[in-house]
Amino acid sequence: MKKLFLIRHAKSSHDDLKMKDIDRTLNNRGKEDAPMMGKILKEKGVKPDLIFSSPAVRALETAKFFSKELNYPVDSILIDPVLYSFNQSLILSFILSIDSSAETVLLFSHNPTFHELANYFTRNKIPSMPTCSIVGIEFITDKWDEIEESEKHLVLYEFPKKYKEDE
Repeated sequence: MKKLFLIRHAKSSHDDLKMKDIDRTLNNRGKEDAPMMGKILKEKGVKPDLIFSSPAVRALETAKFFSKELNYPVDSILIDPVLYSFNQSLILSFILSIDSSAETVLLFSHNPTFHELANYFTRNKIPSMPTCSIVGIEFITDKWDEIEESEKHLVLYEFPKKYKEDE
């Protein structure tokens, strides 16, 4: 059985209009939401075997907050440029290529791609993926390259409740 958690980065700052998109950092709300959402995964007993992040600063910062909450070594977070590609097919291929020794995997990336992927896997059960939202999917298979054909179950859909859903 494989478990995949798609996690959209926490709320980021748009203060510096000259800053490149990839360099944007979390704002104060994002710095509050990320550890809070990481605690939700910890309370649910999630123990990641692998954590992958987009190279975007805001995604990596979010991944680090979750890692600390989940007692996962921050220096073991793997950064992959495909998670910043905004291309559903590329990210799906990336997921299918994950080493099958990993049972539970967390991916930190961006919308609209993560929302599209979440709905691809859940048959459109996810109305939106606001910042710092988590979609957890369980696949009844032992191999990542078989998840598309496997039986799938939505096991988690969470987002910070104190805020209205945002982009």
